[in-house]
Amino acid sequence: MRFQACTIVRQFLRVQTIYETALLSNCIPKSSFEVTSRFSGSFPVPQSATFLQDDKNAKVVLLGTVHFSKQSIEDVSEIVKHLNPNAILVELCRQRVSLLELDDKQFLEDAKNFDARKFNREAAKGQNFVSGMLHAMLLKTYADIAKELGVAPGGEFRRAYHEMKKIPGCKLFLGDRPIQITIARAFQSLSVYELGQVLYHLTTANPKPLDKHQLEKYKDKDFVQAQFEEITRDVPAFKKIFHVFVDERDKCLAYSIQECVRSVKKPRVLAVVGMGHVDGISKYYGKMKQEHIIPLLVRGAE
Repeated sequence: MRFQACTIVRQFLRVQTIYETALLSNCIPKSSFEVTSRFSGSFPVPQSATFLQDDKNAKVVLLGTVHFSKQSIEDVSEIVKHLNPNAILVELCRQRVSLLELDDKQFLEDAKNFDARKFNREAAKGQNFVSGMLHAMLLKTYADIAKELGVAPGGEFRRAYHEMKKIPGCKLFLGDRPIQITIARAFQSLSVYELGQVLYHLTTANPKPLDKHQLEKYKDKDFVQAQFEEITRDVPAFKKIFHVFVDERDKCLAYSIQECVRSVKKPRVLAVVGMGHVDGISKYYGKMKQEHIIPLLVRGAE
């Protein structure tokens, strides 16, 4: 039973990860893959970045990334060079913070020879059972995708982390909602019938291998829309799940950025998130209050 539960959640995480990858690429205008930078606010930023705030009170740059893109990694360094931030926020929670310490080459090598027992032991160190299992399942999901694409996940977050360590006084903030809350809310947002549909899909689906060259298709808005419609046509309940994974987290991330700005003097903040969250964060930034966020941090979705 425990093995089945782990398999279901891993499949769910895979669906969510691939869906976000589709969102990321779809949200970047096609021209932005050809133009390396543009002027916006006080200095040139990559095409996938925007100023959330640029006034006497704060400079806040929001960088949208494609999680398996080498260009996104370089975009982080480009912004750091111009902004010289005193705070960097990344789209991670405590359960996923281990991504910051991954060695890319070693991870790709480990992914080819994945040892579930070893990963489970390492994941569980210093954590309770639930956190340890979630950590292990995340690593397994990342390993599967990395093996298929030949690219270690979260490279842009690691670059941000290493850039932060080079800047005296710069602080790192984890901006995302805990993954176990997100997963719990996603499943609890469903009726018994919808939950049955989703679990059946996750346990019987045989996902096609990913091809990094095929990811280029996700720049095509029509292709992405067709993929989303196919998923939600087969399992309409995924619309509710994606609402929890995207829109709710947009609100949490926007609030985290606000709190980051509030907590540092003369804030110069770089926020690094998946491109699929950029539109939502831009919409909610400056508008979120604690009373809006507290209901999103309980395990039962409304």
